[in-house]
Amino acid sequence: MLADQIIHSIGEGKIGPFYFLYGAESFYRLEIIRALNHKLITPDNRDFNLENFEARESSVGDWIGAAKTLSFLGGMKLVIVRNLHETTIEDSDQKKLFEYVADPGLDSCLVITADKVDRKRKLYKNLTTQQGALSCEAPQEAGLLTWVKHRARSFGYDLSSGAARKMVGRIGAKPGILAKELEKAMAYAGRENKITESMVGDLVGDMKVENAFSLTEALKEKKQRRRCCCCKIN
Repeated sequence: MLADQIIHSIGEGKIGPFYFLYGAESFYRLEIIRALNHKLITPDNRDFNLENFEARESSVGDWIGAAKTLSFLGGMKLVIVRNLHETTIEDSDQKKLFEYVADPGLDSCLVITADKVDRKRKLYKNLTTQQGALSCEAPQEAGLLTWVKHRARSFGYDLSSGAARKMVGRIGAKPGILAKELEKAMAYAGRENKITESMVGDLVGDMKVENAFSLTEALKEKKQRRRCCCCKIN
């Protein structure tokens, strides 16, 4: 399942009891967690139904205990464990986690995140095969064309194919930055609800060119420092 599909399901109230969100693209993780917060948490139940943990500062027992604690007023509890890759879990605790994930409580939603995983390790081999596991990696640029057009449509805007190509071509495979640039374009389009290629050309800078220029300048500066060092030595 893709990130957008999970977010759509959450919006319809179809929320799984467990999600493992892993990969380098933090934008997707943040979007899914934001959707869960919006759907499950209110000002009235926040203190009771939302618990956040840093994996390195807590234990598997803490996470499972929180997930098993009764929610407030019958709502679904949200338990978020961030940065699993920053800690090591003993075999006995891994077993407890596997047992919970295999038969999770239906009154809670346990979300675990990790920037990277080693599929050779038993922990990640198990978690990445779960139904709620999602690899959060940026898609290829061709896939981003469909993604950014669909995202614009979800906000009620028509992003032309030319505009989508120009936006993705200038930004690259960076969904988080693409989302921000799309917001800028939607604000510019206003009530017209149509984003054209010329609008994108005026609003969105070419990050690929800028990055290449920055790299060239950095290399020049590095070479210049080396020359200065050599002159001092001589």
